[in-house]
Amino acid sequence: MMGSRDEILGRLRRALAKPSLEHHHGHQPEIADIRELFASDFIHDSLVDRFKKEFELVSGEATVCTSIEAAFKSVRQLVLSSGFGKVAVSKHDLCRRLKLLERLPVELPEVQFISETIDSENAFERERLTERLSEVQLSITGVEYLIADTGTLVTIANPQASRQISLLPTAHLALAKAKQIYPNMAELFLQIQEKYGDNLPGSALTLITGPSRTADIEKVLIKGVHGPTRLFAILLDCPLPDTPDTNEAPPQ
Repeated sequence: MMGSRDEILGRLRRALAKPSLEHHHGHQPEIADIRELFASDFIHDSLVDRFKKEFELVSGEATVCTSIEAAFKSVRQLVLSSGFGKVAVSKHDLCRRLKLLERLPVELPEVQFISETIDSENAFERERLTERLSEVQLSITGVEYLIADTGTLVTIANPQASRQISLLPTAHLALAKAKQIYPNMAELFLQIQEKYGDNLPGSALTLITGPSRTADIEKVLIKGVHGPTRLFAILLDCPLPDTPDTNEAPPQ
């Protein structure tokens, strides 16, 4: 960890030693400069390993799967072994591709599964969903991006995927594809800016690094005050069907 800290501070010192006149006149630095400043020292092939390592260093629990069926079995085993009796599943693309709401209630009839269905214009429905999610032990969602060098999950809230489902339950399981991993925050934000500009497709972008933790003035660590006490991630390092409605259903 100290090596990474020294490396980042060294880059900052080198960058500050070469000031640009443009930066003193309100101009934004060129994208190439930012990428050079925050360049990562690992290759794309190692992003999965780097993310998994950093995710686990912040108390996350990660599993890498090489097929859709393996990912489904990992989800099933997690729900089964954890003893969670009430589970919420989002309508994220990956949740639908794994057919979680179709298969899990059949294979685990003792567990109550609920879908995150909401009419965003109906205040009563929003309030009722909040109540239901606060009673859930585990939520299963997808994420939009992952950041390798901090082990961070990135979600974008929209009418079909609220922030509540990843924050209110006791535990949160995030599904993601390996190709969603970016080396660092700078690379990710540059990609978002290039793709969307000022029109981010959602109401909020949330960065999640590890389970919820906070400490009081006496440095007593408390988990679960602002979010889940446990955080899981299942990474799919495999090709996926083009659409979630594909006929290539996972084998039974």
